[in-house]
Amino acid sequence: MVNENNDDKTILKDIFTRSLELADPAKKLEKMKFDPPLGRLFFVAVGKGAGRLAKAFFKTYKEKADGIVVIPENEKCDNLGFEVIKATHPIPSQRGLDASLKILKAISKLGKDDLLIFCISGGASALLPFPPEGYGLEDEIQLNKVLLSSGLSIKEMNLYRGEFSQIKGGKLALAAYPCPIINLVVSDIPGGDLSLVGSGPTFVPEMKSIITSNLDFGSKINKFFSENKKILVQREDQNAIVLKSVCIGSSAILLDCVRDYIEKKFEFNLLLLSSEFEGDASSLANFHASILKEIKRFDRPIKKPAIIVSSGEAHVKLPKNHGRGGRNSHFALALAKEIEGVPGITALAADTDGIDGFEKNAGAIISGDTFKVLKKRAPQNDFLKAFDSFSAHKIASSLFYTGATGINLNDIRIAIVR
Repeated sequence: MVNENNDDKTILKDIFTRSLELADPAKKLEKMKFDPPLGRLFFVAVGKGAGRLAKAFFKTYKEKADGIVVIPENEKCDNLGFEVIKATHPIPSQRGLDASLKILKAISKLGKDDLLIFCISGGASALLPFPPEGYGLEDEIQLNKVLLSSGLSIKEMNLYRGEFSQIKGGKLALAAYPCPIINLVVSDIPGGDLSLVGSGPTFVPEMKSIITSNLDFGSKINKFFSENKKILVQREDQNAIVLKSVCIGSSAILLDCVRDYIEKKFEFNLLLLSSEFEGDASSLANFHASILKEIKRFDRPIKKPAIIVSSGEAHVKLPKNHGRGGRNSHFALALAKEIEGVPGITALAADTDGIDGFEKNAGAIISGDTFKVLKKRAPQNDFLKAFDSFSAHKIASSLFYTGATGINLNDIRIAIVR
Protein backbone atom coordinates (compact mmCIF):
# COMPACT_ATOMS: atom_id res chain seq x y z
CA MET A 1 0.00 0.00 0.00
CA VAL A 2 2.85 2.39 0.76
CA ASN A 3 4.34 1.81 -2.66
CA GLU A 4 0.96 2.39 -4.30
CA ASN A 5 0.56 5.70 -2.45
CA ASN A 6 4.04 6.79 -3.48
CA ASP A 7 3.34 5.89 -7.11
CA ASP A 8 0.09 7.84 -7.02
CA LYS A 9 1.83 10.83 -5.46
CA THR A 10 4.21 10.80 -8.43
CA ILE A 11 1.26 10.63 -10.82
CA LEU A 12 -0.45 13.57 -9.10
CA LYS A 13 2.70 15.68 -9.27
CA ASP A 14 3.08 14.83 -12.96
CA ILE A 15 -0.52 15.77 -13.74
CA PHE A 16 -0.14 19.07 -11.87
CA THR A 17 3.08 20.01 -13.66
CA ARG A 18 2.15 18.94 -17.18
CA SER A 19 -1.36 20.40 -17.06
CA LEU A 20 0.03 23.78 -15.98
CA GLU A 21 2.45 23.68 -18.90
CA LEU A 22 -0.42 22.96 -21.29
CA ALA A 23 -2.59 25.74 -19.81
CA ASP A 24 0.23 28.31 -19.73
CA PRO A 25 -1.32 31.68 -20.71
CA ALA A 26 2.04 32.83 -22.13
CA LYS A 27 1.77 30.21 -24.87
CA LYS A 28 -1.64 31.51 -25.90
CA LEU A 29 -0.39 35.09 -25.86
CA GLU A 30 2.54 34.21 -28.13
CA LYS A 31 0.06 33.14 -30.83
CA MET A 32 -1.97 36.37 -30.75
CA LYS A 33 -1.49 39.19 -33.27
CA PHE A 34 -1.72 42.92 -32.57
CA ASP A 35 -1.83 45.69 -35.17
CA PRO A 36 0.38 48.68 -34.31
CA PRO A 37 -1.52 51.91 -33.57
CA LEU A 38 -0.98 55.20 -35.41
CA GLY A 39 0.68 56.56 -32.28
CA ARG A 40 2.39 54.82 -29.36
CA LEU A 41 1.74 51.36 -27.98
CA PHE A 42 2.04 51.26 -24.21
CA PHE A 43 2.13 47.83 -22.58
CA VAL A 44 1.44 47.20 -18.90
CA ALA A 45 1.63 43.77 -17.24
CA VAL A 46 0.75 43.38 -13.56
CA GLY A 47 0.34 40.30 -11.40
CA LYS A 48 1.78 36.88 -10.76
CA GLY A 49 3.63 35.74 -13.86
CA ALA A 50 3.48 39.21 -15.43
CA GLY A 51 7.13 39.01 -16.47
CA ARG A 52 6.54 35.81 -18.44
CA LEU A 53 3.48 37.35 -20.07
CA ALA A 54 5.41 40.46 -21.05
CA LYS A 55 8.12 38.30 -22.61
CA ALA A 56 5.45 36.39 -24.55
CA PHE A 57 3.87 39.61 -25.80
CA PHE A 58 7.14 40.88 -27.23
CA LYS A 59 7.73 37.58 -28.97
CA THR A 60 4.67 38.26 -31.06
CA TYR A 61 4.80 42.09 -31.24
CA LYS A 62 7.91 43.25 -33.09
CA GLU A 63 7.19 46.99 -33.31
CA LYS A 64 8.42 49.67 -30.92
CA ALA A 65 6.59 49.86 -27.61
CA ASP A 66 6.98 51.34 -24.14
CA GLY A 67 5.76 49.82 -20.94
CA ILE A 68 5.88 48.93 -17.26
CA VAL A 69 5.85 45.47 -15.69
CA VAL A 70 4.97 44.91 -12.02
CA ILE A 71 5.72 41.51 -10.49
CA PRO A 72 5.91 39.95 -7.02
CA GLU A 73 9.31 40.22 -5.40
CA ASN A 74 9.89 36.44 -5.58
CA GLU A 75 9.62 36.37 -9.40
CA LYS A 76 12.15 37.09 -12.12
CA CYS A 77 11.74 39.00 -15.35
CA ASP A 78 13.97 39.18 -18.41
CA ASN A 79 15.32 42.55 -19.56
CA LEU A 80 12.60 43.80 -21.91
CA GLY A 81 13.95 47.29 -22.44
CA PHE A 82 11.63 49.08 -20.04
CA GLU A 83 10.98 49.33 -16.33
CA VAL A 84 10.28 46.26 -14.21
CA ILE A 85 9.08 46.95 -10.67
CA LYS A 86 9.08 44.34 -7.92
CA ALA A 87 6.35 44.90 -5.35
CA THR A 88 4.96 42.86 -2.47
CA HIS A 89 2.16 40.31 -2.25
CA PRO A 90 -0.22 39.63 -0.55
CA ILE A 91 0.36 42.70 1.68
CA PRO A 92 0.79 45.99 -0.25
CA SER A 93 3.87 48.18 0.19
CA GLN A 94 5.38 51.51 -0.86
CA ARG A 95 6.98 49.87 -3.90
CA GLY A 96 3.54 48.95 -5.15
CA LEU A 97 2.23 52.45 -4.53
CA ASP A 98 5.18 53.88 -6.49
CA ALA A 99 4.32 51.50 -9.35
CA SER A 100 0.68 52.64 -9.31
CA LEU A 101 1.72 56.27 -9.51
CA LYS A 102 4.08 55.60 -12.43
CA ILE A 103 1.42 53.68 -14.36
CA LEU A 104 -1.21 56.35 -13.76
CA LYS A 105 1.17 59.12 -14.84
CA ALA A 106 2.19 57.23 -18.00
CA ILE A 107 -1.26 56.29 -19.26
CA SER A 108 -2.69 59.74 -18.48
CA LYS A 109 -0.43 61.06 -21.26
CA LEU A 110 -1.79 58.67 -23.91
CA GLY A 111 -4.01 59.99 -26.70
CA LYS A 112 -6.68 58.74 -29.09
CA ASP A 113 -4.13 57.47 -31.63
CA ASP A 114 -2.24 55.46 -29.01
CA LEU A 115 -3.06 52.00 -27.69
CA LEU A 116 -2.88 50.68 -24.13
CA ILE A 117 -2.53 46.93 -23.78
CA PHE A 118 -3.14 46.00 -20.17
CA CYS A 119 -2.20 42.46 -19.17
CA ILE A 120 -3.44 41.54 -15.71
CA SER A 121 -3.38 38.43 -13.56
CA GLY A 122 -4.14 37.49 -9.98
CA GLY A 123 -2.09 39.28 -7.36
CA ALA A 124 -2.46 42.66 -9.05
CA SER A 125 -4.71 43.97 -6.27
CA ALA A 126 -1.88 43.84 -3.75
CA LEU A 127 0.81 44.85 -6.23
CA LEU A 128 -0.99 48.09 -7.16
CA PRO A 129 -2.16 49.84 -3.98
CA PHE A 130 -3.47 53.39 -4.35
CA PRO A 131 -5.82 54.35 -1.51
CA PRO A 132 -8.50 57.06 -1.91
CA GLU A 133 -7.70 60.69 -1.22
CA GLY A 134 -7.40 61.31 2.49
CA TYR A 135 -6.22 57.77 3.19
CA GLY A 136 -2.70 56.39 3.38
CA LEU A 137 -0.92 53.19 2.44
CA GLU A 138 -1.29 51.98 6.03
CA ASP A 139 -5.08 52.10 5.54
CA GLU A 140 -4.93 49.91 2.44
CA ILE A 141 -2.63 47.49 4.28
CA GLN A 142 -5.19 47.32 7.10
CA LEU A 143 -7.99 46.72 4.57
CA ASN A 144 -6.10 43.82 3.02
CA LYS A 145 -5.18 42.22 6.34
CA VAL A 146 -8.84 42.16 7.36
CA LEU A 147 -9.95 40.82 3.97
CA LEU A 148 -7.33 38.05 3.89
CA SER A 149 -8.57 36.62 7.19
CA SER A 150 -12.27 37.28 6.56
CA GLY A 151 -13.24 34.08 4.76
CA LEU A 152 -14.78 36.12 1.93
CA SER A 153 -14.52 34.95 -1.66
CA ILE A 154 -11.99 36.60 -3.97
CA LYS A 155 -14.92 38.24 -5.76
CA GLU A 156 -16.16 39.87 -2.56
CA MET A 157 -12.67 40.93 -1.49
CA ASN A 158 -12.01 42.56 -4.85
CA LEU A 159 -15.25 44.55 -4.65
CA TYR A 160 -13.91 46.16 -1.48
CA ARG A 161 -10.49 46.68 -3.04
CA GLY A 162 -12.01 48.19 -6.17
CA GLU A 163 -13.88 50.81 -4.20
CA PHE A 164 -11.03 51.63 -1.82
CA SER A 165 -8.71 52.75 -4.61
CA GLN A 166 -7.93 55.59 -6.98
CA ILE A 167 -7.14 53.22 -9.88
CA LYS A 168 -9.04 49.96 -9.34
CA GLY A 169 -12.70 49.38 -10.11
CA GLY A 170 -12.39 50.86 -13.60
CA LYS A 171 -10.76 54.12 -12.54
CA LEU A 172 -7.56 53.47 -14.50
CA ALA A 173 -9.64 52.98 -17.66
CA LEU A 174 -11.17 56.40 -17.09
CA ALA A 175 -7.72 57.94 -16.60
CA ALA A 176 -6.55 56.48 -19.92
CA TYR A 177 -9.30 58.18 -21.96
CA PRO A 178 -9.25 58.91 -24.90
CA CYS A 179 -6.73 56.11 -25.42
CA PRO A 180 -8.34 52.79 -26.40
CA ILE A 181 -7.59 49.74 -24.26
CA ILE A 182 -7.14 46.03 -24.91
CA ASN A 183 -7.30 43.89 -21.78
CA LEU A 184 -5.48 40.54 -21.66
CA VAL A 185 -6.60 38.64 -18.59
CA VAL A 186 -5.37 35.61 -16.69
CA SER A 187 -8.33 34.92 -14.44
CA ASP A 188 -8.09 33.59 -10.90
CA ILE A 189 -11.77 34.34 -10.30
CA PRO A 190 -14.24 31.43 -10.20
CA GLY A 191 -17.12 32.07 -12.57
CA GLY A 192 -15.15 33.92 -15.22
CA ASP A 193 -15.94 37.56 -14.36
CA LEU A 194 -12.86 39.16 -15.92
CA SER A 195 -13.73 42.59 -14.52
CA LEU A 196 -12.86 41.45 -11.00
CA VAL A 197 -9.37 40.13 -11.73
CA GLY A 198 -6.89 42.35 -9.93
CA SER A 199 -9.92 44.42 -8.84
CA GLY A 200 -10.49 45.50 -12.45
CA PRO A 201 -8.43 48.70 -12.92
CA THR A 202 -9.08 48.86 -16.69
CA PHE A 203 -12.59 47.43 -16.71
CA VAL A 204 -15.81 49.37 -16.59
CA PRO A 205 -18.06 47.28 -14.30
CA GLU A 206 -21.07 45.93 -16.19
CA MET A 207 -23.32 45.49 -13.18
CA LYS A 208 -24.03 47.01 -9.79
CA SER A 209 -22.65 45.02 -6.89
CA ILE A 210 -23.58 45.73 -3.30
CA ILE A 211 -21.01 45.05 -0.58
CA THR A 212 -23.03 43.38 2.16
CA SER A 213 -20.47 41.90 4.57
CA ASN A 214 -20.24 43.62 7.95
CA LEU A 215 -16.47 43.63 8.29
CA ASP A 216 -14.74 45.82 10.83
CA PHE A 217 -11.78 47.57 9.18
CA GLY A 218 -11.47 50.16 11.93
CA SER A 219 -13.46 53.37 12.28
CA LYS A 220 -11.57 55.34 9.61
CA ILE A 221 -12.06 52.80 6.80
CA ASN A 222 -15.56 51.87 7.99
CA LYS A 223 -16.51 55.53 7.56
CA PHE A 224 -15.32 55.43 3.93
CA PHE A 225 -17.63 52.55 3.02
CA SER A 226 -20.51 54.07 4.97
CA GLU A 227 -20.17 57.38 3.14
CA ASN A 228 -19.90 55.62 -0.23
CA LYS A 229 -23.13 53.70 0.53
CA LYS A 230 -21.35 50.38 -0.04
CA ILE A 231 -22.26 50.38 -3.73
CA LEU A 232 -20.13 49.90 -6.82
CA VAL A 233 -21.76 52.30 -9.24
CA GLN A 234 -22.22 51.31 -12.87
CA ARG A 235 -19.74 53.36 -14.88
CA GLU A 236 -20.51 52.38 -18.47
CA ASP A 237 -21.74 55.89 -19.30
CA GLN A 238 -18.41 57.46 -18.36
CA ASN A 239 -15.55 58.03 -20.76
CA ALA A 240 -13.50 54.87 -21.29
CA ILE A 241 -12.74 52.99 -24.49
CA VAL A 242 -12.21 49.27 -23.99
CA LEU A 243 -11.85 47.70 -27.43
CA LYS A 244 -11.90 44.13 -26.14
CA SER A 245 -11.05 41.98 -23.16
CA VAL A 246 -9.56 38.55 -23.85
CA CYS A 247 -9.21 35.73 -21.33
CA ILE A 248 -5.88 34.00 -21.97
CA GLY A 249 -5.98 31.76 -18.90
CA SER A 250 -8.48 30.47 -16.34
CA SER A 251 -9.33 27.51 -14.12
CA ALA A 252 -11.80 26.30 -16.76
CA ILE A 253 -9.02 26.22 -19.36
CA LEU A 254 -6.81 24.43 -16.83
CA LEU A 255 -9.40 21.70 -16.25
CA ASP A 256 -9.64 21.16 -20.01
CA CYS A 257 -5.88 20.64 -20.08
CA VAL A 258 -6.02 18.28 -17.09
CA ARG A 259 -8.67 16.21 -18.87
CA ASP A 260 -6.73 16.10 -22.12
CA TYR A 261 -3.50 15.06 -20.39
CA ILE A 262 -5.08 12.36 -18.23
CA GLU A 263 -7.03 10.87 -21.13
CA LYS A 264 -3.90 10.81 -23.28
CA LYS A 265 -1.49 9.31 -20.74
CA PHE A 266 -3.44 7.30 -18.15
CA GLU A 267 -6.17 4.68 -17.98
CA PHE A 268 -8.32 6.14 -15.26
CA ASN A 269 -12.03 6.83 -15.23
CA LEU A 270 -12.21 10.62 -14.99
CA LEU A 271 -14.70 12.87 -13.23
CA LEU A 272 -14.32 16.65 -13.65
CA LEU A 273 -16.42 18.16 -10.90
CA SER A 274 -16.28 21.92 -11.51
CA SER A 275 -13.93 24.81 -12.15
CA GLU A 276 -16.10 27.15 -10.04
CA PHE A 277 -16.00 25.71 -6.52
CA GLU A 278 -16.13 28.34 -3.81
CA GLY A 279 -16.76 28.01 -0.12
CA ASP A 280 -15.34 27.09 3.25
CA ALA A 281 -12.28 24.85 2.87
CA SER A 282 -13.45 22.27 5.41
CA SER A 283 -16.93 22.08 3.86
CA LEU A 284 -15.43 21.59 0.41
CA ALA A 285 -13.17 18.88 1.83
CA ASN A 286 -16.19 17.08 3.29
CA PHE A 287 -17.95 17.23 -0.07
CA HIS A 288 -14.93 15.86 -1.95
CA ALA A 289 -14.43 13.14 0.67
CA SER A 290 -18.01 11.93 0.27
CA ILE A 291 -17.49 11.45 -3.47
CA LEU A 292 -14.14 9.73 -3.00
CA LYS A 293 -15.55 7.29 -0.44
CA GLU A 294 -18.59 6.60 -2.64
CA ILE A 295 -16.29 5.68 -5.53
CA LYS A 296 -14.13 3.55 -3.23
CA ARG A 297 -17.03 1.59 -1.72
CA PHE A 298 -19.64 1.46 -4.46
CA ASP A 299 -17.93 2.36 -7.77
CA ARG A 300 -20.26 5.30 -8.30
CA PRO A 301 -20.67 7.84 -9.83
CA ILE A 302 -17.66 6.35 -11.68
CA LYS A 303 -15.76 3.10 -11.29
CA LYS A 304 -12.28 2.56 -9.89
CA PRO A 305 -9.54 3.24 -10.79
CA ALA A 306 -10.71 6.83 -10.88
CA ILE A 307 -9.46 10.40 -10.83
CA ILE A 308 -11.62 13.32 -9.74
CA VAL A 309 -10.57 16.91 -10.44
CA SER A 310 -11.91 20.26 -9.32
CA SER A 311 -10.84 23.89 -9.27
CA GLY A 312 -12.03 27.21 -7.88
CA GLU A 313 -11.10 28.75 -4.55
CA ALA A 314 -11.57 27.58 -1.00
CA HIS A 315 -12.03 30.14 1.78
CA VAL A 316 -10.66 30.07 5.31
CA LYS A 317 -11.95 32.46 7.97
CA LEU A 318 -9.12 32.82 10.44
CA PRO A 319 -9.57 33.46 14.16
CA LYS A 320 -7.51 36.16 15.84
CA ASN A 321 -4.97 33.62 17.05
CA HIS A 322 -4.07 31.06 14.41
CA GLY A 323 -1.19 28.96 13.16
CA ARG A 324 0.39 28.70 9.73
CA GLY A 325 -0.93 27.45 6.41
CA GLY A 326 -2.86 28.51 3.33
CA ARG A 327 -6.30 27.49 2.10
CA ASN A 328 -5.08 24.48 0.10
CA SER A 329 -3.12 23.09 3.02
CA HIS A 330 -6.19 23.53 5.21
CA PHE A 331 -8.41 21.81 2.62
CA ALA A 332 -5.95 18.92 2.34
CA LEU A 333 -5.76 18.47 6.10
CA ALA A 334 -9.56 18.47 6.43
CA LEU A 335 -9.76 15.95 3.59
CA ALA A 336 -7.13 13.75 5.24
CA LYS A 337 -9.25 13.66 8.39
CA GLU A 338 -12.36 12.65 6.42
CA ILE A 339 -10.63 9.77 4.58
CA GLU A 340 -8.55 8.58 7.55
CA GLY A 341 -8.01 4.84 7.35
CA VAL A 342 -9.52 4.50 3.87
CA PRO A 343 -6.96 2.73 1.66
CA GLY A 344 -6.41 3.52 -2.01
CA ILE A 345 -7.13 7.27 -1.92
CA THR A 346 -4.39 9.83 -2.61
CA ALA A 347 -5.13 13.53 -3.18
CA LEU A 348 -3.35 16.76 -4.09
CA ALA A 349 -4.59 20.25 -3.28
CA ALA A 350 -2.45 23.17 -4.46
CA ASP A 351 -2.40 26.75 -5.60
CA THR A 352 -1.32 26.86 -9.23
CA ASP A 353 1.01 29.80 -8.60
CA GLY A 354 3.04 27.58 -6.26
CA ILE A 355 2.46 29.73 -3.18
CA ASP A 356 -0.26 28.75 -0.70
CA GLY A 357 -1.12 31.85 1.30
CA PHE A 358 1.90 33.26 3.15
CA GLU A 359 3.90 30.01 3.00
CA LYS A 360 6.37 28.71 0.44
CA ASN A 361 4.57 25.43 -0.27
CA ALA A 362 2.03 25.10 -3.08
CA GLY A 363 -0.22 22.89 -0.97
CA ALA A 364 -0.17 19.27 0.17
CA ILE A 365 -0.50 15.67 -0.99
CA ILE A 366 -2.37 13.40 1.42
CA SER A 367 -3.74 9.86 1.69
CA GLY A 368 -5.77 7.72 4.04
CA ASP A 369 -2.61 7.29 6.12
CA THR A 370 -1.83 10.99 6.62
CA PHE A 371 -4.04 11.61 9.64
CA LYS A 372 -2.97 8.35 11.28
CA VAL A 373 0.68 9.42 10.96
CA LEU A 374 -0.16 12.85 12.34
CA LYS A 375 -1.98 11.48 15.38
CA LYS A 376 0.92 9.14 16.09
CA ARG A 377 3.57 11.86 15.84
CA ALA A 378 1.61 14.71 17.47
CA PRO A 379 -1.31 13.17 19.38
CA GLN A 380 -2.00 16.20 21.56
CA ASN A 381 -2.46 18.70 18.72
CA ASP A 382 -5.71 19.67 17.00
CA PHE A 383 -4.19 21.30 13.94
CA LEU A 384 -7.50 21.94 12.18
CA LYS A 385 -8.95 23.75 15.17
CA ALA A 386 -5.74 25.76 15.53
CA PHE A 387 -5.72 26.59 11.80
CA ASP A 388 -2.16 25.28 11.70
CA SER A 389 -2.22 23.09 8.61
CA PHE A 390 1.34 23.91 7.55
CA SER A 391 2.74 22.52 10.80
CA ALA A 392 0.54 19.44 10.47
CA HIS A 393 1.69 18.66 6.95
CA LYS A 394 5.30 19.28 7.93
CA ILE A 395 4.99 16.69 10.70
CA ALA A 396 3.20 14.24 8.38
CA SER A 397 5.68 14.87 5.51
CA SER A 398 2.80 15.79 3.20
CA LEU A 399 3.80 19.32 2.10
CA PHE A 400 3.93 19.86 -1.67
CA TYR A 401 6.52 22.30 -3.03
CA THR A 402 6.89 23.62 -6.58
CA GLY A 403 8.38 27.09 -6.16
CA ALA A 404 6.72 30.07 -7.84
CA THR A 405 5.28 28.79 -11.14
CA GLY A 406 4.50 32.15 -12.74
CA ILE A 407 1.06 30.77 -13.65
CA ASN A 408 -1.91 31.77 -11.51
CA LEU A 409 -5.08 29.89 -12.46
CA ASN A 410 -6.55 29.48 -8.98
CA ASP A 411 -6.56 26.29 -6.91
CA ILE A 412 -6.60 22.74 -8.21
CA ARG A 413 -7.56 19.52 -6.47
CA ILE A 414 -6.80 16.09 -7.96
CA ALA A 415 -7.56 12.78 -6.26
CA ILE A 416 -6.93 9.17 -7.24
CA VAL A 417 -9.13 6.32 -6.02
CA ARG A 418 -8.11 2.67 -6.47
